[in-house]
Amino acid sequence: MSLRSTYCGLAALVISTSGLAFAQHHHGHHQQHHGSHFGHNNWSYVVPHSQQHQHQGAYYVANNAYYYTPTPVVRVVATQPVQIPVVQQQVQLQYGGFARHDDLSGRLNAALNELCLDLHYNYQHNTDYAHTYREAYGVLQLAKSIHAKEHQGDREAIQRTVGTLDEQFHHVQEELAQWTRQARRPIGTGDVMQKVSAAEALMHHLCYDIGVKPHDTDGEQAPPPAGGLEQAPPPANP
Repeated sequence: MSLRSTYCGLAALVISTSGLAFAQHHHGHHQQHHGSHFGHNNWSYVVPHSQQHQHQGAYYVANNAYYYTPTPVVRVVATQPVQIPVVQQQVQLQYGGFARHDDLSGRLNAALNELCLDLHYNYQHNTDYAHTYREAYGVLQLAKSIHAKEHQGDREAIQRTVGTLDEQFHHVQEELAQWTRQARRPIGTGDVMQKVSAAEALMHHLCYDIGVKPHDTDGEQAPPPAGGLEQAPPPANP
């Protein structure tokens, strides 16, 4: 066994063709999400394949270039050496090319909805919860509005919305940095900061794809139909 495989095995990470993973985040700094957790040390802002939400393929940044690949790259905790995935048919995204914005905004909607659900069920004991949840829910609604603008073909409106979305998202990110969790209901994978990290990686790719510089360089809804994904509830009236 090579020294590289031994080291990766000790890191307890493995690449698989199924599952869901999130990049790490350290609060207080909008730092890059290192791709070593996905088998590539020179990757950052990794957006993995997601079976749960039926989002195919992965996104990543390497050497300041943004890529999409249909290869189902994921991170899975395990006790065996990492098998570095052979990335196939990678496509380099062009700044402002609007090539993957529909897929990226759909993934971002799902990530932000999970974030809000996690806040709703497991973080209400934190100070200023009502205010912060209202802001997070507002970010989710902004993300949902992108789809309407996509259908209208208004690229300038999409750019304005995503610019506002990115700014407001990072404000929420800072407010959540010191929050603690009281586990009442599992939502997706990981805690709220892992969900923030996943949404942040998506935000970076979406901003790049539509030509926007990323920030750092009433009542509960009816239940979804069978097989549908639960939607985050709106904030309580002030």
